[in-house]
Amino acid sequence: MNRFLNIASWVLLSVSIIVILGFVSNTQSQKVCTKIEIDIDNSNGNFFVEEDDIFSMVYHEMDTILGRPIAAIEGERLEHKINNHPSVSNAEVYKTIEGVLRVEVFQRTPIVRIFSMNGESYYLDSTGKVMPPSDQFTSRVFVANGFIRDPFNKVSHLNAKMLADTMKSKVMIDDIFKMAEFIRTDPLWHAQIEQLYVNKELEIELIPRVGNHRIVVGDAIDIKKKLDKLKVFYKKGLSKTGWNEYSVINLKFANQVVCKKRN
Repeated sequence: MNRFLNIASWVLLSVSIIVILGFVSNTQSQKVCTKIEIDIDNSNGNFFVEEDDIFSMVYHEMDTILGRPIAAIEGERLEHKINNHPSVSNAEVYKTIEGVLRVEVFQRTPIVRIFSMNGESYYLDSTGKVMPPSDQFTSRVFVANGFIRDPFNKVSHLNAKMLADTMKSKVMIDDIFKMAEFIRTDPLWHAQIEQLYVNKELEIELIPRVGNHRIVVGDAIDIKKKLDKLKVFYKKGLSKTGWNEYSVINLKFANQVVCKKRN
């Protein structure tokens, strides 16, 4: 008897769920889109994307969305279109039973701005992807310049974090990204280093905020070890001689710091 009641209860519950889902589906299919709500996440401090930009992309996708049946709006298609915006990292589009189209937009986070020799500039974001500059907003991030011969059209499709070995010897963005990412995540160096410069020998130099000297690191290999050496030298060396005693501090060589005195 108990078994029969259990089976009957499950059957009744299943039928109820199907009826409710059918009612909701039927109700939603009859609803028209009455409102578009756009939420842009600015928590990373960037404002590359404005509400009007997204609204125009959504509104003109199918002549007009407002007044159309909410069930007929292709959310995945809209997501794909918004995700193609160069400053968007991810977009989510969903519909409510009240007839509201919700669009949530998450922006990319640039960590370094590169100025190449041909006068172009572009960003590398936190995932290593190349990101074009915006006419609407300039992000205050770490700057890399000097003898950087990587034009935007050559690197725009690349990810500095996942470069093939054949490309690493042809472009500088790999080392620049590793350097910028390390400095960004280290409180001391984030506060001390304000610029990356690539010299004629294609060696990386760091320009500090405190101290009138250049820090030659060569490449990004063992960058933590190199800057750990500099940290010790700052504490034991420059604390005694003064921050302007040397014009160049060279960290390229293993287990030593080579300095050039200021004339």
